[in-house]
Amino acid sequence: MASPSVEEQAGGGGDMTLAGIAIIQTAFPGDVILTGGLVRSVRERWPELPLVIVVRPDCRDLASMMDRDLMVITYDKRGSEKGTAGLRHVAGQLAEGPWDTALIPHRSLRSALLARLARFKSRVGFNIGIQQFLHTEAVTYRRGIHEVERNFDLLSSLTGKVIHTMDDEIHPSTAALQAPLFHITDEDLGETESVAASPPFAALAPGSVWPTKRWPALHWITLAQWLAEAGLSIVWTGGPDERDLCQQLASTTDVGVVAAGELSWKGTAALLKQAHVLVANDSAQVHLAGAVGCPAVALFGPTVPAFGFGPFGKGCRSIGIKLGCRPCRLHGSRHCPEGHFRCMRNLKPATVLRSVVDTVRETSEV
Repeated sequence: MASPSVEEQAGGGGDMTLAGIAIIQTAFPGDVILTGGLVRSVRERWPELPLVIVVRPDCRDLASMMDRDLMVITYDKRGSEKGTAGLRHVAGQLAEGPWDTALIPHRSLRSALLARLARFKSRVGFNIGIQQFLHTEAVTYRRGIHEVERNFDLLSSLTGKVIHTMDDEIHPSTAALQAPLFHITDEDLGETESVAASPPFAALAPGSVWPTKRWPALHWITLAQWLAEAGLSIVWTGGPDERDLCQQLASTTDVGVVAAGELSWKGTAALLKQAHVLVANDSAQVHLAGAVGCPAVALFGPTVPAFGFGPFGKGCRSIGIKLGCRPCRLHGSRHCPEGHFRCMRNLKPATVLRSVVDTVRETSEV
């Protein structure tokens, strides 16, 4: 691809021809899941357009569920492709493709550099951080809305400038906001056979990368026992790092099947698709549930849904208690800054149970 012109570097405006789109999102799994809405919006807008997404290797499965024709390129930025050589290698892969435009929801200097090194003529990202100066267009980062909507702003900014694609088809300058919607195959469902509980069942996800986002173990034990008494089977879900925690909770309660660490992302998505409800901390599991149509009850402590990462979809609920010290972090932390952890400790199982019951009742009536 040719190097961007001075006009393009400045976000030069005017109409453009679009050959293909690359979406760069190498953040955490939850961020990748929410980017599924942007992928779907692009595909709905331009069904035949060449489309690729760049993600971390551990998110390949997530990306592959977004769209059957989506090409996935992995960037092992903290492993085998760490450093400048790795960055240039992935940029070279992108430069060989038909894509000429990058949408960059990841607020990262490295992601912006990747798009620049790949010589995309248009590089659309957000106007926060030093990386904005590497974009040809810096879109206003709107706070107080959902991340799916923010990502869509990148596409909305682009569509007004595109008059046609390389196939010479004329397109209107509008696009429709789409939520993530993942495709589940029979093979994915088959992966759950060894861990799926008898329906109806509730999926419980007690883990999180950040300790301050984790609801206390004793609360999970109480909730699981109450749900079992109410007639719901229990499946403890999460990633490999949460397997020990889930096994401990299942053993203590003598309730439920442990799926944590047993399933791929595809298998976990298939499991959630079959679940009656998911109860989870503020984590990727909440977003995955939304992408497969599973009602979710999300527990918020140091973070708040207003950051844009609440659950989405019918029947979903967010729960948190009012405290003067919350929110205290954008992503959670290792320790409570105040030392009391009231945001999670004081969120009682009875409160969560009521939300679960309301969610199950509401979705069962549909």
